[in-house]
Amino acid sequence: MRFIITDMKKKIVVEEKKQEDPQALLEKILKAEVNSAERIADVRKNSEQQITAIQEEAEKTKKEAYASGRRARTRLVEKGLEKAKTEATAKIQQSNQETDRILKSGSNYINDAVAISLSFILGKETQENSHDK
Repeated sequence: MRFIITDMKKKIVVEEKKQEDPQALLEKILKAEVNSAERIADVRKNSEQQITAIQEEAEKTKKEAYASGRRARTRLVEKGLEKAKTEATAKIQQSNQETDRILKSGSNYINDAVAISLSFILGKETQENSHDK
């Protein structure tokens, strides 16, 4: 309810507040509590969903990191094996070349070695070797 009182050159507005029924006030309070509880429940639900999503993302990232580490380790092992195989092949080649050189240089002395062995076994006098001449 509104009353307008005019007083010499001044206009004064006086409002009279109507008091509400206590039952109506209680209902307003209960509605406010229900709304607050619903908002709190919604916020809690959203928070739990966000936490779950973050935990799932963290687990996914962790698995990806492990998988990436395994792939990197596999690449390193493969590179190491490839390098070792290359080195082994080079050493085998070098060994074969050295063996061939030794066999070639040793074949020059086979006849002399056979002659010395036979003379030693048969008890003949040893002669001067052809390579010592």
